[in-house]
Amino acid sequence: MSVLKTVTLYSFEELDTSIQDTIISSYVQDLPGWWSDDVEERIRNEAASLGINDFDFSWSGFWSQGDGLSFTGNLNFKSWLYILTERLTSKQFLKLCGKPPKDLVRLQEDNRITWGDCFIERTDDRYSHEKTVGVATINSKLGWDERRGYPSDYEIMKKFSNSAQGQLDDWKNDLCNRWYSELQSGYEAVTERNNIVEDISCKELLFTSSGTIINNGELV
Repeated sequence: MSVLKTVTLYSFEELDTSIQDTIISSYVQDLPGWWSDDVEERIRNEAASLGINDFDFSWSGFWSQGDGLSFTGNLNFKSWLYILTERLTSKQFLKLCGKPPKDLVRLQEDNRITWGDCFIERTDDRYSHEKTVGVATINSKLGWDERRGYPSDYEIMKKFSNSAQGQLDDWKNDLCNRWYSELQSGYEAVTERNNIVEDISCKELLFTSSGTIINNGELV
């Protein structure tokens, strides 16, 4: 025999705070993956603008050991030289590399040194943070075996390649951390209580006193 019962329904705002908290917790757990799409697209666009070829990145978040963001790819000489000139003052560049940027470019144009590409390669597949990728040794080559003079082309090549590798590894770490912070900020914005409450309220859902959702007369 069927029994007719009357159930009082409530808007989200009318629920007890503890019930609201439970609903919000479930909302966060079931957060759709699209929340990060805009941030990820900005990351890809910035990577392209920096000249990073074969770009790929991965991340996990946000509060576990090993969480973070890392990327792989490669940069040609002009792209990574530009990055260095943006990070260093003229005096810092000269002290670190022994030559101003225009002289290093001229060495390549004169076929005296062919500066290699910068490769960012994955070294650890267990985690996602910036230390799981590294800048490989820049494989530059002499146009001919020129070891005369002081400093010789060979000495210039070794000094600059080694210095550039360290600076580019620092740049890689800074970029990974900044991109990760942007993702975390996006996540915190989406999961901020007021934003969740606003989203739930816009859906005009009704709830039982225990928090069960009623949508279009159906239990959800």
